[in-house]
Amino acid sequence: MNGERSSNGRQCGQCTACCTVLAVTELGKPMRWACAHLGCAGCRVYDERPQSCRAFDCLWLRGGIGPDESFRPDRLGVIFDSFTSPRTNEARYVAFEVWKNAFEDPASSALLEEIARSREVQLSYRDGTWRTIGGANK
Repeated sequence: MNGERSSNGRQCGQCTACCTVLAVTELGKPMRWACAHLGCAGCRVYDERPQSCRAFDCLWLRGGIGPDESFRPDRLGVIFDSFTSPRTNEARYVAFEVWKNAFEDPASSALLEEIARSREVQLSYRDGTWRTIGGANK
């Protein structure tokens, strides 16, 4: 659980979706596995968490997804991130499925369709598969 506020006033609150989806190299934590430091009240090592955990802010937290908390990853079932690839120097937009079939939920499906109208979105499914929608792949 994160008590810090982003520059737009949003907080992680009870959301720990990134702790169950993203890889953490410093901890040897693979993608799509819950972190060993995740407890019922959030991260048990929050004050000493690795740099990659400190550096990650999902797109919802940065204010780039949805107008309210219903779009928070633990409620929507999808973590969105956007970044510039260091390898290609191209903008990437990625959606990670927090739980199985979250991409098919009406709210997340509608949001994905809306985003895919204007850009390519790489979908990372809970089972480890990937698919690209939008952009040239419409």
